[in-house]
Amino acid sequence: MPTSRGWLVAAAAAAMLVAGSIFGARPLEQLGVGLLVLVGIAVAVVRLGRHELVVTRRVSPQRARPGQRVHIALHLANRGSGAAPLLLIEDRLPRGLRGSARFAIRGIESGGEREASVTVEAARRGAYEVGPMEISIVDPFALAQLRSVALGKTSFLVYPRTELLALPRDTGDRRTLTMSSLRHPSGARGEDFYTLREYVEGDDLRKIHWPSTAKRSRYMIRQEETPWQTRATILLDDRAGVHDGIGEAASFERAVEASASLVDLYHRTGYGYRLVTALAPAMNSGKGSDQWTRCLDLLATIRASGAAADALAGRLLALEQEATAEAALVVVTGALRGRDAVAISACRRSFREVTVIAFPAHRFSGQSTKSRWEGERALMEAVRLLARAGVRTLALGPDDPVAPGWAGLGPGRAQEAGWGRRPELV
Repeated sequence: MPTSRGWLVAAAAAAMLVAGSIFGARPLEQLGVGLLVLVGIAVAVVRLGRHELVVTRRVSPQRARPGQRVHIALHLANRGSGAAPLLLIEDRLPRGLRGSARFAIRGIESGGEREASVTVEAARRGAYEVGPMEISIVDPFALAQLRSVALGKTSFLVYPRTELLALPRDTGDRRTLTMSSLRHPSGARGEDFYTLREYVEGDDLRKIHWPSTAKRSRYMIRQEETPWQTRATILLDDRAGVHDGIGEAASFERAVEASASLVDLYHRTGYGYRLVTALAPAMNSGKGSDQWTRCLDLLATIRASGAAADALAGRLLALEQEATAEAALVVVTGALRGRDAVAISACRRSFREVTVIAFPAHRFSGQSTKSRWEGERALMEAVRLLARAGVRTLALGPDDPVAPGWAGLGPGRAQEAGWGRRPELV
């Protein structure tokens, strides 16, 4: 099909033919005929060529981080008996990818091969699809082109941002299997006498071993139960009603990044872990790279959705009834509500440590100052309720990183980011 230039040349040739016949200018008519023949030859070159292009695309890495460069490598081979003319290649890029995938290749001889590559970057997590790829075959004078789809789509994932976290200090009578095995290589023996250790704040006073206390002049605790397993559950609250904000500054995006940081933490420290949400089916606990990949694949594509207000409480009730004696439960949520706080507190019976990381919706919204104050008061009430139950709570705002607050959490402590002292709320 003629290009815009080809149509202009054809129109000019027709005008020369008309003008030449009117004014009797035979050279002008010949020039017009020559231009028309040139356009016809250009169309024939692109439509009747004996080339056969085989195109492959490779995207690496298949799983990237925000801001990481993703390379799109193309390999073109001409399997036909004739040479391919000028090729204009355009790979469609979705919104959110920075970069350009348009370039030209000046022909490929019969049996020849060419390689090209482009680099793109993604600013946000998500699933991205590159393509379809269109190839335009153009004659040397750019008078005609033939456009066709050479490749479909190739997808890749961009994982959420993560922060480097460390395991919190392990205290109290609910020791993990790892800590116990470090102290006592012989291992646990079920309900039999297990070990004696020094009292630390939070221990059950009924388990003080008085003869040893009198002998050593310090309180000693009798540990008779099987050590708590080094397994962790990360619960991401994906209800749209408890989140607010726009784009990367939304509370849900911060919650997803915090969940990804926790997955990375438990993967590095050798825990068995699982990622569950308020709405989706629960994931099985596991270890290793496969579990890490499954969790981050989910976090790369998860979206908040509308649901019943009691969805989180129902999920917490199911976890509490499992009674698997896991080491840790970390609830990553938006707005903390009273019923959810009560359900979180009940999980202390089945988990050695329960922690809440909250990104309150009112801190991310554009509501009035009065509404945000009301939200802050409700948050503080929920935090106090959780603290009385021995649940560690970390409440963060839009610009607050997770790592410093996480490192400062102690047993039953609450970390509050001081949002209420900002000037607009004074």
